[in-house]
Amino acid sequence: MEILIRGLKYIVTQDDRRRILRNSDILIKDGIIESVGKVSGYTDYVINGSNFVAIPGLINTHAHVPMTLFRGVADDMKLFPWLQDKIWPMEANLKPYHIKAGTELGLLETIRTGTTTLFDMYFFEDAIAEVFTEFGSRGVLAEAILDFGTPECKDVDSCLSIADNFVKKWKDHPLVEPGYGPHAPYTVSPESLKRISGKAADNNSLIQIHLAETQREINEIKEKTGRRPIELAKEVGVLGPKTVAAHVVWPSEREVKLLAQSGTLVSHNPVSNLKLASGFSPVPDMINEGVKVSLGTDGPASNNLMDLIETIKVTALIHKTVKKDPTVMPAQLVFDMATRIPGDFLNWNIGRIEPGFDADIVLLDAELPWWTPLHSVISHLVYSARSTDVRYVLIKGDLVLKNGKFTKKDETEIMRNAEKASLDLLEKSGVSSMLKDMS
Repeated sequence: MEILIRGLKYIVTQDDRRRILRNSDILIKDGIIESVGKVSGYTDYVINGSNFVAIPGLINTHAHVPMTLFRGVADDMKLFPWLQDKIWPMEANLKPYHIKAGTELGLLETIRTGTTTLFDMYFFEDAIAEVFTEFGSRGVLAEAILDFGTPECKDVDSCLSIADNFVKKWKDHPLVEPGYGPHAPYTVSPESLKRISGKAADNNSLIQIHLAETQREINEIKEKTGRRPIELAKEVGVLGPKTVAAHVVWPSEREVKLLAQSGTLVSHNPVSNLKLASGFSPVPDMINEGVKVSLGTDGPASNNLMDLIETIKVTALIHKTVKKDPTVMPAQLVFDMATRIPGDFLNWNIGRIEPGFDADIVLLDAELPWWTPLHSVISHLVYSARSTDVRYVLIKGDLVLKNGKFTKKDETEIMRNAEKASLDLLEKSGVSSMLKDMS
């Protein structure tokens, strides 16, 4: 099938020259970008792009998608009480039908806000992958592993077995990149981390891990092992060009160098870090040392959104204040962190709008007050754009959002199913909702 997006107001190519094309077309054939520029002739389907800015689909490199069910349940709490008193008791009662409902809601949210590739680390990842494929969304999915077990497994051995089966089942799928998800150094022992890194190497699979997220984690790991978390991760083989380290708020100077040398991709989660008061990740310093840094939202229990457009703006702003320098984190760099940088990390041809790349494309309505006057497209994408501006989303040429409407399933049904699943979890776990009785 051929799709022509004709007469676009602007195309943000994100190619090596960072070209921004005006009044141009995009021709898509069988899910691949055939040409970018002026296109003539008949095609199967035409989108009038005159009001739109086209960008590569955004790439969210850290989330826990089914945690949409926990949105608003545990706010204004410190990380470890948040985990121990609220999140873990609810997670203990998770079943695949909860996971399905939460994943459907999460993908609806991410697609409507312009994300076409989503990294996830959670439980029952096989059920999550099924929803991704049903909805036509692109997922980098890691089965979570903890020493004391998960709702799906009783200990690290059974967790690792489930992860192995998940990786083997989904390997080479066009929309799913499976991998291993050791939760964190404080929940997975050095011995277990070493086993997991070996399994990932044997299967040529990705690793996703929370790393150096809080000062408490640093102190705890140093007390137990005599090493800092990133040093430990290097020693047990976790760091590397197929590893995503989420948060990385408290690295030492030496650890920043280890991240750069190893080729590890860091997922910066500024909104979650701010909400949980974890601290300010030294992102400018990491970038200056050659660390590859991308952007993530974290899960909806600790953000409370999976809106990467919001994350882009927050990233651009907070580091200027921390460094007391408005030139830090320029708009183009931050936009690269949501597109090109994670796109280049993956095996898929994504993160750019250029011939030969997969047609993961987002169209934003630029005929709006906050886009006017349009002196700089990149500046407006970072500082002015809102997620509600997203009107069309294509993933591998599949039109999953059409004129603001989700095409895969009834949106009301998705939201109602998620609401029922969330209330069921609250009842089963005995966790109280923050909702006050308004009667």
